[in-house]
Amino acid sequence: MTTQLITLIDAAERLDVHYMTAYRYVRTGRLAASKEGGQWWVAPDDLAAFESGDPIQTVPRSEVIPPKVAERLVAGDENGTLQILESAMASGANPEEVYLDLLGPAMTTIGQRWHDGELTISDEHLATTTATRVIGRLGHRSSQRGRHRGRIVLAVVAGDQHGLPTAFVRDLLRFRGFEVSDLGANTPAESIVQTASGFNDLLAVGLTATTPDNDKAMSNSIKLLNRGLGVPIVVGGTAFRDVDHIASLGDCIPTSNARDALDKFEEIYEASKANEKKIQSA
Repeated sequence: MTTQLITLIDAAERLDVHYMTAYRYVRTGRLAASKEGGQWWVAPDDLAAFESGDPIQTVPRSEVIPPKVAERLVAGDENGTLQILESAMASGANPEEVYLDLLGPAMTTIGQRWHDGELTISDEHLATTTATRVIGRLGHRSSQRGRHRGRIVLAVVAGDQHGLPTAFVRDLLRFRGFEVSDLGANTPAESIVQTASGFNDLLAVGLTATTPDNDKAMSNSIKLLNRGLGVPIVVGGTAFRDVDHIASLGDCIPTSNARDALDKFEEIYEASKANEKKIQSA
């Protein structure tokens, strides 16, 4: 091991704290460290930066935290991941920033590493399962009190077994005051229509697909939803090359990422309110 690094035990002594306190600094992303040979190691420069002030306060969260979150997710460390995200919120990040700037980029990094062969499919599955559990524990923070702005139904198309994308967007929409019904993975279009048609306050439907070669299932779903519901259909997901690819599948509102999807739902809401005012003034 290079002499430039010191053990976390030595770092704790230098900070005059218990080892478990120093370990918590690492787990919550406040102190940079790497694990090799079953031991945590700290670079002197990182320790000096920590002693002079929390590095998260001087370096953008989007640069510091996602790699740490990705590391904890790949390790299947649910509590460690949650501690990092909660530490960011304690430092001033709101739930939307945590999802879009920290957790989302971490999952993108994991997906890219799997694509590049750096991670196995089991690594990716463990990370996804861990992220799903973390979102489940963070979800209560996203609900807003008071009158809701309308109902949005989310679903993953039939044949796609990945429910994480809709869980992710569900919480973001709830944080913005929408009522959301998330039908999750592998949802037949008929089931979406049956559920969505029961809501008097239905504003829009969001569809996603994550696995390639899902064009037919998405196209059929868009067609059936347009025929059975008559509300805007917002579509996105990693299964598609770009928004033009999505637009070619049917009459829908294509999106390029989660932020874009949120913007599209906001535009639908604003158009709905404008139409209500027009009807009332007629």
